Amino acid sequence: SAFALVGDLAKSCFSTLRPVLHEYLPVLTSQLDPEYVSVCNNASWAIGELTVQVGSDIGPYVDASMQRLIPIINKYAEGVNKSLLENTAITIGRLGMAAPELTAPTLETYVQAWCISLRNVRDDIEKEHAFVGLCKMTKINPQGPLCALMHLFDAIASWSSPPEHLNEEFRQIVTGYKNMIPGDQWAQFHAAFPDYLSQRLAERYQL
Repeated sequence: SAFALVGDLAKSCFSTLRPVLHEYLPVLTSQLDPEYVSVCNNASWAIGELTVQVGSDIGPYVDASMQRLIPIINKYAEGVNKSLLENTAITIGRLGMAAPELTAPTLETYVQAWCISLRNVRDDIEKEHAFVGLCKMTKINPQGPLCALMHLFDAIASWSSPPEHLNEEFRQIVTGYKNMIPGDQWAQFHAAFPDYLSQRLAERYQL
């Protein structure tokens, strides 16, 4: 579709798109409708690719995008297309990577769905971007993920081989929560970990 082409152009010849971003981004945002899976998927992916290129200049378009993306990601329990959920989560993460101060305040409203949507995605650059965004948002709003802490830890542990810089961010996050939560509450929380999660977090972060 045309929206997929926009995403491809963002990756290969962004200079062509930059002068007309103010025209393209509102159109892409308006197409974030999960009733039309393919169109929505391509529009979401294109927004994410453009965000990688423009960085913090995406700021003026973040709120409008998030108003559409959050309801989509929160449909994870309604049988929404798996690829659409994954793309939506990646785009939210990329927005968080570029402008975390704009995406972090509402983190608690989508973090559980976000983590569930990305826990089975293979390690790649898109997943890396998304988790960099999550880490930035979590540092700004550490209270946000408290409502879904098990899901957050599970998503972190879903990485087969996280890049060194990201692995260090994960270490800071998981140990930060351990230090934030009172000892007796932490012990109760930790005891509820599935075996695989407890083992992986212990191996990687001595948790």
